[in-house]
Amino acid sequence: MSSPESRSSRNFMTTKTGRALTEAAGLLRAPQRILPLFSKLASDELRTAFEHRHLYSYVASTIPTADALRSVVDWIFHAQRPDGGIAAYYSLLTGYSESYPEVTGYIIPTLYDFGRLTDDLVARHAIYLATDWLLSLQMPSGAFPGGLHPSNSGLATEAQPSTFNTGQILQGLVRACVETKTETRNAKILKCAVAAGDWLAAIQQADGSWSGTAAYQGTAHTYYSMVSWALAQLAAESGDPRHAVAADKNIDWVLAHVQPSGWFDGINLRGHPAYLHFIAYVIQGTLECGILRRRDDAIQAAAKPAWVLLRKFETHKRLLGTYEPDFKGGQRFACLTGNAQMSCVWLRLFEVTGDLRYLNAALKMNEMLKQLLPVKGRRGVVGGVAGSYPIWGAYQPMRFISWGCKFMADALMLEQRLIRKFEAEFEAEFEAEFDAKLETKSEASGCA
Repeated sequence: MSSPESRSSRNFMTTKTGRALTEAAGLLRAPQRILPLFSKLASDELRTAFEHRHLYSYVASTIPTADALRSVVDWIFHAQRPDGGIAAYYSLLTGYSESYPEVTGYIIPTLYDFGRLTDDLVARHAIYLATDWLLSLQMPSGAFPGGLHPSNSGLATEAQPSTFNTGQILQGLVRACVETKTETRNAKILKCAVAAGDWLAAIQQADGSWSGTAAYQGTAHTYYSMVSWALAQLAAESGDPRHAVAADKNIDWVLAHVQPSGWFDGINLRGHPAYLHFIAYVIQGTLECGILRRRDDAIQAAAKPAWVLLRKFETHKRLLGTYEPDFKGGQRFACLTGNAQMSCVWLRLFEVTGDLRYLNAALKMNEMLKQLLPVKGRRGVVGGVAGSYPIWGAYQPMRFISWGCKFMADALMLEQRLIRKFEAEFEAEFEAEFDAKLETKSEASGCA
């Protein structure tokens, strides 16, 4: 009799094979995708064959950050489905996926930031549609479902509640609550956000983790620190101590998994390697929750692996797509979403510490990411962030993914905000020093 682990492994491989066959069959249904597919394959093959040894060999920026940001956000706008949800991805084989509640939720803060930066009316409309769609999916328990969601299907009876998806969607609901000025709508969104937070607090294990049927693969994961971040955001808005306690309890559990190398154990993805995307999730959630909860222990725990990855990036001019425990080796493709997340982490650490080395690394990472944005092709390709570079790499192969666009947009907007702040502070400091020198010189002349 086979063990549960072996049955799980076989089921995973069967699912993976079936998914690959389904996507390949997509070309038969839509042969017009064949040309863009081969064009992208050839482009990445040529780039990897003839480019410099590393990804960020450049002398000066060639793509304005504002232009790259516009392109990435336009990709998100085009990925919004008629129901208001954002597609998980655009596949070179099958086209757009169905709407993805998880990503739709945490894209909402990104669109608010973009709308505030550019006063973009399309962003406002997209936010409204996305928020209403998410509210329609909430379960009576307060939870939100996992997986993709077919358009116009309503709340599927077979949908299962998901801890991680509920946490990610909670980020969007909290931001929508903060930004919504209409009293009735604000109260409605806050009520739904509190219900989601209450459910997360209620199902949390005594040790602070989340496991069981609502957790991915039924087990606890340290990358659920992202859920803690959402609860910390909710606590700041709701004032309910239960949400703050739940956030702190999970971060305590996460910190118990930190190794001397800075590595976080407990990512726990059976059948998958530790993709940089999930490593960055742990770091980012721990850092942001630590900032909100004013916990230096969490900030320092996140800073250690962030620094390890910064040194690897500066030394090898790239980050690997996966890492083994203690950051010892991994697969050599690039996980572009993880790269964008690490840029966000470095920029936030620069904001917290003032250490220019974080800013320097983030600017290099953003420049590399901008160079890899498609500027030609069909809708779904232009402005898209691929799962992997090259496109056939192990993470989300042959796809441009919405969460990659979300994190890249976040990184580019953080860059713009912090560069403006840094330049203003530098200018003010320079003027103060200049005035001080003039005053000293004037006094010296008077004494003479």
